[in-house]
Amino acid sequence: MASHFEDEDPTVKECANCGCTDNLGRCTRCHSAWFCSVKCQKAYWPFHKEWCRKNDFADMIEKEEPKFAKWMRKHGKQAVVKDDEVDRIERKTATFDDMYGRANPKPLPPSYTAEDIKRMAAAEERALLNERTLTIEDKEWAEITVPEHMGMECSKYKWRQNQSNVEVFMRLPTGCSSKAVQVELEANSLSVRIHGEAVMKGDLFLPVKKDASTWIIHDGILEIIMLKRYRRDHYENGKTNADTFWFSVFRKGRLEEALQIQYPPSNYYSSEYEKEDKPVHKVMARSGKYDRPMIDRSKDSRF
Repeated sequence: MASHFEDEDPTVKECANCGCTDNLGRCTRCHSAWFCSVKCQKAYWPFHKEWCRKNDFADMIEKEEPKFAKWMRKHGKQAVVKDDEVDRIERKTATFDDMYGRANPKPLPPSYTAEDIKRMAAAEERALLNERTLTIEDKEWAEITVPEHMGMECSKYKWRQNQSNVEVFMRLPTGCSSKAVQVELEANSLSVRIHGEAVMKGDLFLPVKKDASTWIIHDGILEIIMLKRYRRDHYENGKTNADTFWFSVFRKGRLEEALQIQYPPSNYYSSEYEKEDKPVHKVMARSGKYDRPMIDRSKDSRF
């Protein structure tokens, strides 16, 4: 019986199960094993399935380079291309033959048509123009990132969390002064009004510690920083760390503003957390998050 790892004579083929050499058919998935019947193939499957793998690249080159394709299947090798090579292939400026031809193993240099060069120059000019027209607020807003499944970018605001805090970000209208912004943050609710109009209001997903939470305005962005009442090492009776995860900012918020996952993601349990109770605005300032003056409303009479 032939072994998968033996160097076989390509002219000698036998059934991997019984050793028969007549009326053989090759496995259509791995193209490496031969069988004389479906019965033998099924009988040998418990052993064959351990190394039966489809190799798309070997399938593609087998007609022109059968020895190389066989070697790739035998050793479980796959084709590897870099990002720039994938880009060239997708733009059809190069082919697999150009980049992996045995007579010319090195990738050919890229070749562009006059139209390609014109389009790339126009795209670069647009990118430079957009960079010049971006305001400080645009750049600050773009730099606020939300880790996967740890918050959301909603239509009116962004929010994210770690094992201790929940942060909510909202862009203010151009020219909006701090006096026009009114934030009412309670242990179980949050309300934001701009020029007297409610833009955010509802019961929070879980309680927060009002006296250790704050809100600030910097570069036209309102940021609300809330310390979770139930957080890592501060659990509700009978609860665990998984129960401290927020699936949305508001308990009865809109569906499109809530995370559509069943359980907290694994990266939540490795996120930052505060071991001691400290005012959140002091923690954020100590971390160097803000490098410019900011408005601190933690002691505002309205807060």
